[in-house]
Amino acid sequence: MVNKLFGGTGVKLEAFITRYEDAVPVENGEVNWNGEQGGAVAGASGDAWKVKLSYEGAMDSSEGLALTVVFRSEGYAKQSAAAVSFSLSNWSSSNYVLVPGAVYAGNRFEVRELPYAPCWTKLDEHGPDVPTIITDVPRLSKQRHMPSAFHLLTGDAATPIIGIFDEKMSVGWLFETEQATVLGDTSIHMEESLDRSSARISFQAPGVRPVTKYEMATTKAPSDDRGHDFELGEIVQVRCRVYRFPCEDVKGLFQKFASIRTSGKPSAKLASSLPFSAAWEIQEKKYNELNWNEQLGYYAVGTIDMKHQDWQIGWVGGGMSSYALLLEGNDESVERTLETLEFMFRSQTESGFFHGVCYQGEWYGDEFNDAPDRLYPERWHILRKSADALYFIMKHFIALERLKPEFQLPPSWTDGTRRLADAFVRLWQTYGQFGQWVHTGTGDIIIGGSAGAGIAPAGLALCSRYFGDSMYMEVAKESAESFYQQFTAQGVTTGGPGEILQCPDSESAFGLLESYIVLYETSGEKAWIDRAEEAAQQAMTWCVSYDFRFPEESTFGRLGIRTTGSVIANVQNKHSAPGICTLSGDSLLKLYRATGKAMYMELLREIAGNLPQYLSRSDRPVRGWDGHNMPPGYMSERVNMSDWEGKGYVGEVIPYSCWCEVSLMLTYAELPGIYVDLANDKVFAIDQVECGLIVNEQGERILSVCNKSVYPAAVKVLVENRAEAAKPLGQCASAGWQRVEVRPGETTTIPL
Repeated sequence: MVNKLFGGTGVKLEAFITRYEDAVPVENGEVNWNGEQGGAVAGASGDAWKVKLSYEGAMDSSEGLALTVVFRSEGYAKQSAAAVSFSLSNWSSSNYVLVPGAVYAGNRFEVRELPYAPCWTKLDEHGPDVPTIITDVPRLSKQRHMPSAFHLLTGDAATPIIGIFDEKMSVGWLFETEQATVLGDTSIHMEESLDRSSARISFQAPGVRPVTKYEMATTKAPSDDRGHDFELGEIVQVRCRVYRFPCEDVKGLFQKFASIRTSGKPSAKLASSLPFSAAWEIQEKKYNELNWNEQLGYYAVGTIDMKHQDWQIGWVGGGMSSYALLLEGNDESVERTLETLEFMFRSQTESGFFHGVCYQGEWYGDEFNDAPDRLYPERWHILRKSADALYFIMKHFIALERLKPEFQLPPSWTDGTRRLADAFVRLWQTYGQFGQWVHTGTGDIIIGGSAGAGIAPAGLALCSRYFGDSMYMEVAKESAESFYQQFTAQGVTTGGPGEILQCPDSESAFGLLESYIVLYETSGEKAWIDRAEEAAQQAMTWCVSYDFRFPEESTFGRLGIRTTGSVIANVQNKHSAPGICTLSGDSLLKLYRATGKAMYMELLREIAGNLPQYLSRSDRPVRGWDGHNMPPGYMSERVNMSDWEGKGYVGEVIPYSCWCEVSLMLTYAELPGIYVDLANDKVFAIDQVECGLIVNEQGERILSVCNKSVYPAAVKVLVENRAEAAKPLGQCASAGWQRVEVRPGETTTIPL
């Protein structure tokens, strides 16, 4: 009776009790089901268990098939764990396998084992046609007749789900569980048979990764997971939900995930924190006191006493924080923004691209090696950095034109921008791609492939409009279409960060989303909205969909941090982070305006609305893992739900000033705190206010805004009817939005 639930699908429901010695499985007992939805298991060591299954719904319904399996110990069971498994027959290694934030296409790529921080300079493979190469992360094997399995804890995933797209059967599956049981975090397992004809998916409580686990770029660290010592009568229950649906392509799998990601749940409750405007005051003060390099004239990305915290263009915030300070800063900040732009163009190389790093006045490449590079010392450049620079330079120019029309752009800036755009055009015309790493001197590709420079089409499209040069738009469209076909349509985006080789990552996914949206707004072609939806739904898989339960004694446990909306970096650096690296997420607002689909605004609320809670401030400092409180205005990139740096670091933060500060600054600069959609009578509060629509006695709609925080709030409000929402927002739109001042504890109303 139990497996009539899955009759004819090639899936069989199973359950197991595994006994461990440390993390080594020594006995595995399978549950024998009976016709009453129950079962029993007896181990060779004399352990006895009773098992009860209950279920509701159907796997082909929108709510899925909900399963609850209760395991009850009938004796004393040492170092044991209970698992619910799904055995898949008629399996194929060509099936697409997804674990949001952890596994994409099974992570079935070429692998190189390197210590952290891995970098291409340590490998022999170079050139424009290198295969996709990743580091030693949890994955299914690319090689047949070799063991193939991954073992994760739920904290490794943005949502604890395993998704399958079976192209041969045109069907998709989603197997979902919960973060934890009464015994702690659950583990997620998938294992293929040696001939790849079958596979098994399992959720186990407590979570035990057998023998080894993933830690800092290696899957070979000894596992310190342990089973539980069960007493007589002790129970644990494992809950799962299963969805089966028609699926013609990878896009269908991500569409289904997007539809059920927060299914049946109300809109996320944002962490109680401080309004964007109050956070801005802390951040602007910090940037002018701690980030300003007076000697060389630029805003550093962190503190100027460390090489990779001093200056890096793009990626972690160099030339990006200055855009936020231009839009929202005081006179001093605006003046320093202009100095930062001048410094940027002094860092341009003969190729048209930029030096990646400046430290104490010296230029460096983007290598992470301690030893001198064998090939091109200090000439390796992560192209993603110059791609970010092109996009944000154009945003600066557009903002200056609107906010400071009297300011004349120096010819060195406009000439330098065209040289940069021309360098991208030259790459495209020479190689038919942009590549991942280039030589700063020659501009040639050192390492090809990846979607790391996925935001470059956005910069080229803005260049085309600004300079009136159709060639830039032509290359923008051609390159974006190539990115779509090679990456978005395949369900894998790779290589955004510079120290992960070409592991799947969130940064390239969001970069492509930005390009598709900008191409829609500049060309008016609706096909780019379809592409943007696919990119957004993939980016959504990197965003944590629930509030992780941190250890109570951890820093984040004590602060009550809500993880919903934090963004997992990549499959190698297995931490989530505050915000998108390094964007505001306004592309999601623009996508909502174009489609009317609320899930994009809800995702934006989760990402942006929960950012301020991570800001260290004098009245609520955030303690770094060095035991010291971080200064006001600091934000750490670590939202460690995973133990990839060790169990003691779950809920703890690296005590650095990080790029996520820029994401929060851009959030205030580019997003409305409240968005009112008059056409659909919807109100979305992103800022730390509560609001709603009221109809007065005259039948007029009024917006009510309540500030329950202890800080005054200056809230940006964007109100649009259907005709207004149909027009592209473009860049620098926030300059014209209404701002509402709301005192602490005050409620105010705004006629619409």
